[in-house]
Amino acid sequence: MGLPYRPLGLVKEMLEPIGIEVAYAYEDLIFMEHNDFLLQFGKQGERLFFSANVETTDADGQRLFALIQSVASGQGFTLTQRGQYRVSIGAEENLTLVFLDDAAASA
Repeated sequence: MGLPYRPLGLVKEMLEPIGIEVAYAYEDLIFMEHNDFLLQFGKQGERLFFSANVETTDADGQRLFALIQSVASGQGFTLTQRGQYRVSIGAEENLTLVFLDDAAASA
């Protein structure tokens, strides 16, 4: 039996014991306090994708991924590292979220 579709409550419960708080969820995206990374739901409930903010150091991104992966696997989730993203303020103070591939992230 798999996990339910977009199980936000389960993700919150999984992250809370390791001191990570969910700040906001929109559609399939889960934004964290301090914006160091975000999680994205996959097509199945057990799939999660990890993307680090471009302002997060590589070492911190790797540490956070490993920490979350260790608790995620114990809860039935499969966590996959995707890459990086950038958030900026666009027109009329709307936030713009751009996912970067590995080549663009290092540029």
